[in-house]
Formats: sequence, C-alpha cells, structure tokens
Amino acid sequence: MSQTDPWLVLRTRSHQENTVEQSLRQKQIIAYLPRHPVPRRRANGPRTFVQMPLFPGYIFVQPRVEQFEHMRYIRGSCGLILSGDKPAVMPEKDLEAVQILVGSGTDLAVNPRLMPGERVEVVAGPFMGIQGELVRIKNEDRLVINAPLLSSSVSVEVDVDDVTSLEPRKVYSAVKPVSYQGIPA
Repeated sequence: MSQTDPWLVLRTRSHQENTVEQSLRQKQIIAYLPRHPVPRRRANGPRTFVQMPLFPGYIFVQPRVEQFEHMRYIRGSCGLILSGDKPAVMPEKDLEAVQILVGSGTDLAVNPRLMPGERVEVVAGPFMGIQGELVRIKNEDRLVINAPLLSSSVSVEVDVDDVTSLEPRKVYSAVKPVSYQGIPA
C-alpha cells in the first residue's frame, strides 16, 4: 500500500462492482473489492457458495493524482464518496482490518444499522491487533469494524476475554477530506 496515495471509496451502480473493479484494473488503478462467500441453493440442487461483495455498491480505490480523470469514465461507476467537496479518505487501519477479516475465512456478517459503541482492540487470537467496536447481538460478543463512508459495518464473533477497552470515542469524524491540486471535486 502506498503511503502517499490515500484509499478512497468509489460508489457503483447496483450489481456493477465486478465490472467496475475490472475496468479500474484495466486502467491500472489500484482497487480492492472485499468479497465473502454467501450460500445459494438452486431448486433441487446442492447448496453452493457464491463470492459476493462485502459492501454492495462500493469499491476501495487508491488512484494516483494523474488517474483521477480516468475514473470519471468507468461504466457502472457513480463517483467517489465526498467529504464536503473533496474525496473522503478511508482510514488505512480500517481497510487493513477489513482485509484481515476477509482473509480469515471466518463467517462474516454485514449490518448497516449497528450503532457505534465502545472501541476495543483484540489482544489475543487470530484477529489480534484489530480495533473496532464491541457489541452484543443475541448473547454473542461481536467485534464490529465500522466503515462510516459506506454506512455499514463488518462484524465477527470474538471471545470477550480476547479484547481490551480503548478510550471510548465517537466515530463521526472518521471521514477526512483530502485535497489534490487541480483535481475537480
């Protein structure tokens, strides 16, 4: 991951994530579309798993300054998520946490309606080092990684003994504007 180019979030039309990701890659723009297996069963057929976008309608992108103009002409794209009149930055630590969760193979649940709670850090187990919010859902302790730019969050079950509390804070200011000279908003 480049230290100079921030990660941004690109909105896509419904069910166009794969097409947009392919177009971005053809234009040599770094793109990350997190996917997770979703069970499907056809009539009288076996149960199979289909790789579906973890955040439907969104792709993480890391364009260089000279690539912004190329992003305007991608079929299925609806443009970048903005903070004010500038592209909003996805915190790299949050994106890395999503990558770890997706790569773990653990059953993930996406819930866009979870309310922010106390911030915690996992100090033991396979998710050690990930920070997120601890919530209780039906007597399960779950670690929630918020993606406020997408109005969604990713959650995974954790042992409450494997987490330690961090300074409680609200997640409202997680969206930070980035400015590029000569880039139209």
